[in-house]
Amino acid sequence: MPRPVRLLSLIPVALVAAAFGPAAVAGAQAPQISWTDCPADAYPSPELAEEYPGLQCGTFEVPYDYSRPNGKKFTLALQKLPASGTKIGTLFANPGGPGASGRGVWSVPAASASLRASFDLVGFDPRGIGETRPAFDCDEAAVAPTNNPNINWVQFSQEATPYTARARRACQKKSADFIAHVGTNNVVRDLDAMRAAVGDSKLTYWGMSYGSRIGYVYAYRYPQRVRAILLDGPVTPDGSWANFADVRSKSNDEALQFLRSVSPATYAAVISTRNSLFTSQLDIGTAGKSMPLGGYEWLGIVSGQLLLQQSNWPQIIQLAKVVSLARIVGPGGDEARAALRELAGEAEAEGPGGLTPDGGANSAINCADYSDRPSRRGRARIIRNVVSQAPVFGGLAASGLAPDCVGYTFRPDPVPKIASRASLARVRNLKLAISDSTADAATPLVWGRAMARAFPSAFEVTQRTGNHVNFLETGSDCVDDPIREYLLTLQMAPRRTMCLFTPPEGLDMTAVAAGRRKVDPSAVVETILRNNRLRGRQ
Repeated sequence: MPRPVRLLSLIPVALVAAAFGPAAVAGAQAPQISWTDCPADAYPSPELAEEYPGLQCGTFEVPYDYSRPNGKKFTLALQKLPASGTKIGTLFANPGGPGASGRGVWSVPAASASLRASFDLVGFDPRGIGETRPAFDCDEAAVAPTNNPNINWVQFSQEATPYTARARRACQKKSADFIAHVGTNNVVRDLDAMRAAVGDSKLTYWGMSYGSRIGYVYAYRYPQRVRAILLDGPVTPDGSWANFADVRSKSNDEALQFLRSVSPATYAAVISTRNSLFTSQLDIGTAGKSMPLGGYEWLGIVSGQLLLQQSNWPQIIQLAKVVSLARIVGPGGDEARAALRELAGEAEAEGPGGLTPDGGANSAINCADYSDRPSRRGRARIIRNVVSQAPVFGGLAASGLAPDCVGYTFRPDPVPKIASRASLARVRNLKLAISDSTADAATPLVWGRAMARAFPSAFEVTQRTGNHVNFLETGSDCVDDPIREYLLTLQMAPRRTMCLFTPPEGLDMTAVAAGRRKVDPSAVVETILRNNRLRGRQ
């Protein structure tokens, strides 16, 4: 039986827009966003409160089901930094996930003076996420591999899958009122309703990581309402859950190999620390609560907290030294263990392989967006393939991702695939911007190339890096200038641009790390967490 999206792609554009349109339509009074001044503690960090006064907090009601506009509603949570100069319109942004809070992501474009001056910068928590109500509040399946470097990942995944299924069933029961309505198709409807509510005739949007799924689906559903869309660190526009689990699970190893090519000493610190923790696991907990730090916990910290942003790469060697200090009995070791506890707690919240569950939202949204459910045999095939190609992080990621939808029984609402002749024809003239990396730690280049093929009138800026989401992040004028100009003036860059690696300040580019420089454990961890907060990841 053909997938519903295949049928949808054959329907004329006007009919799709009519069927998919939000409650607000031309000629009708658009629902309004209720804005108030934000309290100081609403800012993502105290530094931002000092730098950007005048932040506004908003709420916006959207229906669970757009075919029943008078039924139950989500109350979306938003933040807006008003334009400081002559306003072009509103720049909406989403930082990814799915499941990540997006309210504070306005702080990322605010770093550009021209974007800050020209746009109201708006971030929002999508339905089911963060401060939006109702929101997911589910427990994840707490199954960790033993501290064994030679794990059979297929066997581990099969043993862990019943716990995943139990957690998914419990989450569906707890969230039964709304779980069937959280997929990206409905988020896109919400985004279009917000666009209408702020008075913009066309959308300006920056979608990072999973946020690019929101962006490409919006472009497909509402091509006539697009002003400018940046797809940064994009996912694939023609995927499946099997493809996602397979390709995503290899991406951390790709980034690690890139890091090896530019900083052998940093790569060596990752591997040697992993090996030492496999040999002798640490307990960084307190007297009342054990907290093991073994090889896989270390890899979870590296993938979840460090690899995604090249600004954190210089901290890897320093953090490896903190791990060594944590073996000391006494004050120096106590401080190191306390710092690692803080970072390990953040990594645990991220989930295996740097994935970001948020009370169950991550898996629920992904499993709404993709209708395929790999069988037990199919999951084993994915895991074996990943482990053979991504030996460092692959087993940890694939063993969790492959069975991630097991236990859910709600009906998926699959996002459109841009692959058929009809779907390609719908978007072929849209002038979008695509930003990707040669060795992205989360969304591999193969997905960026697929997005560029789906939108042949877009331009693509690729940087040689393992960084995830490059605009305004890697310090590259080659990346930033054409994208900024596009958002401001709609000027298109050449179809494809390749940008050089821009090493982050402090990255050790030598083969062997420098000698015994003293390290401050709390300062190392605070630098990592600050970088993540300022990027909107936490």
